[in-house]
Amino acid sequence: MAQAGNDGWFGWRSAMWLASLLAAGPALAQQNDDRVRTLDHAIEAYVSNDALQARYVRTLDLGEIGPTEVRGGFFYNEDRDLIVSGDLLGLVGDEVNVRSLELRVGTRVYGAFLAPEDQDVFGVGLGGEAEYFFTRARTASIQLSLFYSPDIMTFGTADNIKDASVRLIAKLRDGTDVFVGFRSFEIDLPIDREVDDNMHIGFRRSF
Repeated sequence: MAQAGNDGWFGWRSAMWLASLLAAGPALAQQNDDRVRTLDHAIEAYVSNDALQARYVRTLDLGEIGPTEVRGGFFYNEDRDLIVSGDLLGLVGDEVNVRSLELRVGTRVYGAFLAPEDQDVFGVGLGGEAEYFFTRARTASIQLSLFYSPDIMTFGTADNIKDASVRLIAKLRDGTDVFVGFRSFEIDLPIDREVDDNMHIGFRRSF
C-alpha cells in the first residue's frame, strides 16, 4: 500500500511539472507575440533491448535569443524505473542553415522513480548537444549529447546524474528522421545504477 501511494504521488507531481514545462512555450508566445513564434513541433521515440523513451519537442523562435527547443517526455526500462525529463536548449551562434556544426546548450531536468529502491530522485542537469552534418543538404549527421547534474543540484538518495549519448541520424524523407545510437544514463546511488546502457533505434517526426 505504501508503494502504491508513493507511485501515485510521484506520478501526479511529475505530470504537473511536465505539463508546466510544455505550457511554458505557449505562455511565453502569448506574452511576446511580436518576438516569439513556433518553428516546429516533433515527436521523438526510441527503443532498445531494455528501455524505451518518448518525447515531445517544440522549437520556438525567441527573437534576439534565437531558436530554442523545449522538450518533455518519459523514459521506462525493464527494472520499471520511470523517469520524466524536460529540456530547454538554446542554439549557440547565428542561425545559418548551411552550417556543418550546430551547438545547443541549456538544462535538462529529471524526475525519477527508481522501482527497485522505491526511491524518488530529482535533478537539474547542465549540458548540451553538438550535431555535425555530413552533407550540405543536411540529410545525415552525428549528434553527441552530454548532461550532468552535480550533487548540489541532485535531490533524494542520489549524488549525481550522468547522461551521455551518441547518434547517427539520417533523413528518411521530409519531416521524418531515423537514428541509431548508444546511451549511457547513470544515477549515482550508494550502488551506481545504469538505468540505460544500450544501443537503441528510433525516429523523429516533425509536423
